Order: sequence, then C-alpha cells, then structure tokens
Amino acid sequence: MIVLYARVSGHDHKADLRRQVQQLEQWALLARTGQKTRTLTDIGSGLNTERKNLQRLLALVQDYQVAEVVVTSSDRLTRFGLSYLQSLFSGYGVTLTVLHADVEKTPEQELVEDLLALIASFAGRLYGLRSRKQKALLSCAKQVLAQQDE
Repeated sequence: MIVLYARVSGHDHKADLRRQVQQLEQWALLARTGQKTRTLTDIGSGLNTERKNLQRLLALVQDYQVAEVVVTSSDRLTRFGLSYLQSLFSGYGVTLTVLHADVEKTPEQELVEDLLALIASFAGRLYGLRSRKQKALLSCAKQVLAQQDE
C-alpha cells in the first residue's frame, strides 16, 4: 500500500495538517489511481521519534506492507536523520516520495532553522509546550539569531 504521512508541530496548526492531508490525498487520486492508500497523521515535534503514527508507519514498513511513503515535504517526516529513514525504507523496498522538493537554502538558513527546532523542542520539554515561558524563550532565540544574520 501507499502511506500518506502528514505532521504538524502543534495543535494550533491543525488547519495546516488538514491542508497536507488534502494535498496528499489529491495527489494519490491522480498519480496512484486505484492503489490502496492509508493516511497517517501526527501532531508533535519532528524531533520526537516516538510519535504514535510514525511508529505505526515504521511497523508497517517492517511488516512489508508498504510500497511507498508520501509526504508533502521531507521535514514532515523528520527534522533530522532523513537519510537513516531513507536507508531503512530502501532496505524494505519502500520508495519515499516528497511532493514539494525542499527549497534551496543557504547553509546559514539551514543552521538557523535547525537551531530554532532544537530550542523549541528543548524549551517544550522544560516548560511545557503551551507555556508562555517556552514561547518567550523561542522568541528571544529568534531575535538573537536574526541579529546574527544581519
């Protein structure tokens, strides 16, 4: 089967999750007409490897039930370590399809995004995902990194 996987980082992004699912399902109807699909979604950090449906996806792959995994962009699957997942998928004969190729970014842009993702993840663990302290810490980090860009 083809697994359509979508993820957003928080509950306040549910509209984006619905948009991703809609794009994936429309793509499957046009590009993989008549093939069995399954849609899996998660709400959580791309750094969290324990996401319920990511684990379900990996179990399906290991049971040789998946021919293709489709995501809108590679960071929906994971923020880091995509090459590990690609190797795992390849070993089980699974193709990874990314609908929207990542836009070319400068090394500095990639580093800033990675740092912000790490800060948000660790701040979430320290202060709780919805706390004002976490949001204030993330805002401060963005300001500092923006100053470094100038």
